[in-house]
Amino acid sequence: MLNSNISLRPAAKSDWAAIAALLEANKLPLDGAQDHLSTYLLAIQSGEIVGVAGAEVYGDVALLRSVAVTPALHRQGVGQQLVSRLLDEAKRRQIAKVYLLTVTAPEYFAQFGFKRGPRDNAPEALKASAEFQGACPSCAALMSLTLLETPVMDTQLPVAVLGAGPVGLAAAARLIERGITPIVLEAGSQVGSNLMEYGHIRLFSPWRYNVDHAMAKQLEATGWVAPAPDELPTARSIVERVLQPFSVLPQVASALHLNTKVVSVSRDGFDKVKTVGRGKAPFVIRAVQGGAPIEIRARAVIDATGTWSTPNPVGANGLPALGEEELKDAIFYGIPDIGGQHRSRYAGKRTLVVGAGHSAANALLYLAELAKQVPGTSFVWTVRSPVLTRVFGGGTADALPARGQLGTSLKALRDNGSMEFVAGLRITELRRESGAITVVGTGADGKVATLPGIDEIVCATGQRPNLSMTSELRLKLDPWLDSTEALGPLIDPNVHSCGTVRPHGHRELAHPEPGFYSLGVKSYGRAPTFLMATGFEQARSVVAAIAGDLEAADRVELDLPETGVCGLDVPDQADSGSSCCGAPAAATVQVESVVIPAPVKAKGGCGTSSCGTPAKQPEKAKTACCG
Repeated sequence: MLNSNISLRPAAKSDWAAIAALLEANKLPLDGAQDHLSTYLLAIQSGEIVGVAGAEVYGDVALLRSVAVTPALHRQGVGQQLVSRLLDEAKRRQIAKVYLLTVTAPEYFAQFGFKRGPRDNAPEALKASAEFQGACPSCAALMSLTLLETPVMDTQLPVAVLGAGPVGLAAAARLIERGITPIVLEAGSQVGSNLMEYGHIRLFSPWRYNVDHAMAKQLEATGWVAPAPDELPTARSIVERVLQPFSVLPQVASALHLNTKVVSVSRDGFDKVKTVGRGKAPFVIRAVQGGAPIEIRARAVIDATGTWSTPNPVGANGLPALGEEELKDAIFYGIPDIGGQHRSRYAGKRTLVVGAGHSAANALLYLAELAKQVPGTSFVWTVRSPVLTRVFGGGTADALPARGQLGTSLKALRDNGSMEFVAGLRITELRRESGAITVVGTGADGKVATLPGIDEIVCATGQRPNLSMTSELRLKLDPWLDSTEALGPLIDPNVHSCGTVRPHGHRELAHPEPGFYSLGVKSYGRAPTFLMATGFEQARSVVAAIAGDLEAADRVELDLPETGVCGLDVPDQADSGSSCCGAPAAATVQVESVVIPAPVKAKGGCGTSSCGTPAKQPEKAKTACCG
């Protein structure tokens, strides 16, 4: 029977002592287990660890091991819950086959579909593991379970890259580097179209974090000189100095299709429901190019279309506020160029800025500058949460000077009366009254609150992904972030900042639809913590997986700042830019995921004293290596 009082969670490093004690109590080997805790799963009852199961991942295969349950809960289905969840997770992460070694419990694992096979048939990567090197004896039986059949795809077809922003072009560079033909589809009239919409903004991160290595290598072959690594670029300069020169390289230009808006992606001859043969069918991409529909076939699809063109609304419930659509001409979604081309729109007006992120901070600081220059200019800042700790930051104690400067300046605006500030307002309606806009919502006290006399609104409440184009594909998304499902727990903005996001690659970016990957800010869904450097690493890993180089694909390497939080700098000197969403030039930490462990010295003999896991037995407890 299944124990309904059990909850499951991933293991953490701090759990090792309890895990080791549980393995020893069940006469299971410890060798190599601690090196793979990131893929271990724990069963918890009343706050105590009562069960464990782990997997060692080697490319597209895995070794199931360390399945142990506290003796008091044997035969209550705890092991079944753990193994079932691990197998579901392995399939979701595109693991094709799972192996295990067992001495006395092959019948138990046969319940999950595992079948015996010659030990020599084990993949070479598994043979280097601690269990094959002696933690389990030579008499242990090899069992395996096929989770996914490897589809055979026409390698003459190109790989489609949707979006020609920094991450999309980085993916194209990696494909070209590996001799794979890309086809890059961009809705805008130039590469980096979304970046150009906030081209005046200066990024937090210096150039060293904003140029993909593969793009730089191909550009350098033409005599291109990289920007100074420690300078802070504007969004426009990234387009002009990197993306545009890269796009005109012959190998890129021949693959690039501008003014091509993707409408839908599906499988050739397969709707969302049909399964048999699906993985072998090419993708069909429908787009509009020059006003005419076109159809493209591809062997894989990398969706790097971003989220910039689908902003969140002013309405606090995720829906447009009542009247928002009718008043859209008075609303700017994103980051207006208040010091430049949009100056006249806000000069002498009363502007409401909605949002607690750094895009809102940017707008507020520029409105403050404009108010000093143009009499009659005023502004109101409203946020949904009354807690602004993340926005104001730590000031001079902040590890990121630009973020500290931003927070200090913004706090000063609020405290010195330069602007009107309303915390805890959740906007529900916008009305046009007496030539101005009245904002209606629920205040922090739960009562109806109004803000009259608003001329313009800057909506800086973030963006969300457009999922309509992939509605006929099998996607698995986080239920509230709309990110790829595996990324959800890693990037939840209720918990994480940029610096706490674990490095990730093709397995976290894949979907149940074989060959389809979400990259870049779109992979993060509604989470606001994306870093450009993260997108470059995503592209490297995904393209390696498409090329079949799983060793490289799983070797996720990424430099992240210790306290990376997307942010904006304040207006500075002659350049009126701000910094946004980048990894700062602070101290970095190298994070690496080691895929294949070093061989462990052989030891142990045959029998339950050397390796074994309690399983579901009718009599006394039997044991099985890793099972």
